[in-house]
Amino acid sequence: MQVRNFYWYVLNKPLDQNLAEKLESHPFESCGLTQLSSQGWVPPLNGEGYVYEAHGAQLCTLKQEKRLLPASVVNDYLQTKVEEFEAAEGYSPSRKIRQQMKEDITLDLLPKAFTKVSRIPVLIFPRQGWLLVLGGSVKTADDTTAFMRESIGNLPISLVNTDISPSSIMTQWLSDPSKLPEDWVLGEEVELKDAEEAVVRVKNQDLFSEELTVHMDAGKIVTKLALVWREQISVIVQDDLSIKRAKLLLEDDAPYEATETEEGRFSHEFAVSCNWVVPFCQSLLKAFGGLEKALAASQDRAFK
Repeated sequence: MQVRNFYWYVLNKPLDQNLAEKLESHPFESCGLTQLSSQGWVPPLNGEGYVYEAHGAQLCTLKQEKRLLPASVVNDYLQTKVEEFEAAEGYSPSRKIRQQMKEDITLDLLPKAFTKVSRIPVLIFPRQGWLLVLGGSVKTADDTTAFMRESIGNLPISLVNTDISPSSIMTQWLSDPSKLPEDWVLGEEVELKDAEEAVVRVKNQDLFSEELTVHMDAGKIVTKLALVWREQISVIVQDDLSIKRAKLLLEDDAPYEATETEEGRFSHEFAVSCNWVVPFCQSLLKAFGGLEKALAASQDRAFK
């Protein structure tokens, strides 16, 4: 299990001690023949429990299955049905009849549709009071936390919020890299946006160019910025503090050994991930002035 993307939440109080038991009561079941989607919890590691614990962290995995039935396919079938109706009845079907036709077509096609399966890991650091959804989109993070709340009855989380605006700080760093805190350097990618939502994206380019200075002088601010931490981890930091495309720069490129077990590989990757994620997040929080004061006070009361 490698950490590439994550949405970051802070716990306002510790999670239920019976977390594994509650997740197990909402297991994954495959889509029924007429279901568009299904989701449920699965063990992160085959043969193990619903919560994998090691290195001060807990891991649980949400599995989702979705039937791939494009709207264009349904609409093509619907058009044929409408034409047949018009030829037989001599007039166009009403909106209500069309809707019923569409529902019937969908029910008929669903059992024949391919399915797509995805797994979304959720990484919890109880000591730090953090919950990370290892997904690549806001919708994935929202859906995952919503189902987790439904599964365990309560999920006391807030999106991480720092005392200083990430966008403001990153704009300062781009304007004057000498203001970057220790352990951090700029990468080669940035996104700038202004109040009218006009966007400029620069990739694989020197970020000290005059072109970017012109855009910042015009009032654009940083919404995404490539950063490198301790010459070890490259990431894209977004203005909501979500992390994209995390990469270990010193990652072992040795090929996977056929003799290595899946359990051994999983355990190794989990240990590596935990060893860098915690200090990385701590350093990132510090760079942005720490947690917002009310949130920090809430965590202090709950975890200390």
